[in-house]
Amino acid sequence: MTYPPGPPSHPSSPYGPVPPQSDGRRALSIVLGAIVVVLALILAAGIVFVVKARDGDIYVPGLTLTAANDPGIDPFTDPVLVAGAGSLPANVALTGTAGAADLGGRAVNGTDAGLYGSGDAAACDTAALSDRLLADPPAARAWAGVYGISTVDIPHYLNTLTPVVLTTDTWVTNHSYTSGRAVPFQSVLQRGTAVYVDSAGVPRAMCSCGNPLAPPAAAPLGGYRLEGQTWEGYKSRSVARIAYNNQHVTAVGKSTTIVPAPPVPDAGTPAGDVLRLLNFLSGQIFSQPAGGLLDLSGFPPPSGPLPTPAALNTPFEAATDDDAERNGLLAAGNPVAAPALEKRAEEHDGLPEGAPSTDSAGPDSAGPDSAGPDAPGPGSDAPAPDESVPASDVPVPEEPGYEAPGSEVPGPATEPGVPDAPGPDQPAEVPTTPTSFSGSGEVVGSFSFVDAGLSVGCTVPGAPALGTVTLSCTDGVTRSVVGSALQRPSVSGSTTGTGVWTLTLTTVGASRTVTIRSANWVVVPPAAPASEPPAYEAPAPDVSTDAAPPVDRAPDDTTTTTTTGNPPPPEAPAEPEAPAGTP
Repeated sequence: MTYPPGPPSHPSSPYGPVPPQSDGRRALSIVLGAIVVVLALILAAGIVFVVKARDGDIYVPGLTLTAANDPGIDPFTDPVLVAGAGSLPANVALTGTAGAADLGGRAVNGTDAGLYGSGDAAACDTAALSDRLLADPPAARAWAGVYGISTVDIPHYLNTLTPVVLTTDTWVTNHSYTSGRAVPFQSVLQRGTAVYVDSAGVPRAMCSCGNPLAPPAAAPLGGYRLEGQTWEGYKSRSVARIAYNNQHVTAVGKSTTIVPAPPVPDAGTPAGDVLRLLNFLSGQIFSQPAGGLLDLSGFPPPSGPLPTPAALNTPFEAATDDDAERNGLLAAGNPVAAPALEKRAEEHDGLPEGAPSTDSAGPDSAGPDSAGPDAPGPGSDAPAPDESVPASDVPVPEEPGYEAPGSEVPGPATEPGVPDAPGPDQPAEVPTTPTSFSGSGEVVGSFSFVDAGLSVGCTVPGAPALGTVTLSCTDGVTRSVVGSALQRPSVSGSTTGTGVWTLTLTTVGASRTVTIRSANWVVVPPAAPASEPPAYEAPAPDVSTDAAPPVDRAPDDTTTTTTTGNPPPPEAPAEPEAPAGTP
């Protein structure tokens, strides 16, 4: 007899059949599993959000601290530094409060005299850099792409650049050669780093690695995170950047600020541009023609016009969104800073994450009006200014590197070149912009300064004498100066390490020390000084005698009179005896 099949039996196990799960437990298992999956997805999304958030809400871009002449990671070339060119002395540094407070640091003009230094020889081998780039076509293409030129233009572009040494920590957009392309990143180059600058004074390449450089991002320093080790004397407030092509740093009243830059002509010959560098071995400011260090006879002509320095001196723009994010910008092709970066800078008082404890958090410590708090460099805000002045190297004019605003007037005024002791009546008049020297020679023939808000130009008539010289000034005021103060040794002695020359002028019996804005050297013919003394001495004897024979005796009388007053009586009777004997 056949029976219909019964209900399905439970699966068996060594311990007997397994009872079926209830629908409730099965549903609970499904819910728990779903929760685990959702949590995992949320966690993964959170990690990606923290690391990659494109809107900048959490991501903190890096600001790489690059020690002097450190090639860094993924350099473009081997170093092209010149051995024996000399290194920047420890006591040579740009004033820590020079320029105008901007973006958490300070902005300076790239063409300011003394901003860059040099020894007696060029710090970098331009021909070697050209050869090494052209020997690696992929690297050459990436390098040239930073400036918008072709590889055939590289030697011609390098020939417009000048090797210099930074006298202050400088903010730039650096580039590493990674995965076959130039990868941009924000960087602070330590003072003492050898770089190439264009005729506008904008850093363009590093000598230690060949990395191309560009102007920094127009974003506040306080929104970044410091990467790398800080060095002695580092201060975020003292980090300098070169003013963009539409900016000019100038003194307005008693403060230094950024104003719109005057129009810059598009066309120009780089060879005609001159940089005013500081010879850090002698302390002298000298004129250096921009570029012209390569022999281009063996290279093909450029593919077209090279970009002008002004055209390249704009806030950094990234080519990709990833590069924009890593550099603190809103998006590719947009120089605007990410809003979250600006907010972070505001919340952190303008100081980047990881700034040393000695870094000033004062909102105005980087400004020229607050030279005291910022002057000592690595020191603290309040007491350090008073301590830095006596601690400085008084005999060395360059020592005021981070403290010059508090001492550059009294210092030079006591130098031998300025006859009337201190006389710094108006220390607030001293600008952070160094004196602009031009011409050649050993004597200053003309100069200009600001008096009561007006620019005054004075000309030295003829060759300056060793005594007091009366000047011819554009405002009609009669002024005089000691002639020796216009000689090059005296000018050097009364010029600060940052290139500011002060001179004591006398007006209506009162002496006043002024800051010279510009001065022109002139060459004095050697024959003129030799012939002038007799011309001045001759009239003096002629006054006391009429005929030619007495002229021969006049020098004797003058000499006798200068020595003593008794000899003239014996000479007087001698003359009457001659006429008496004649009859």
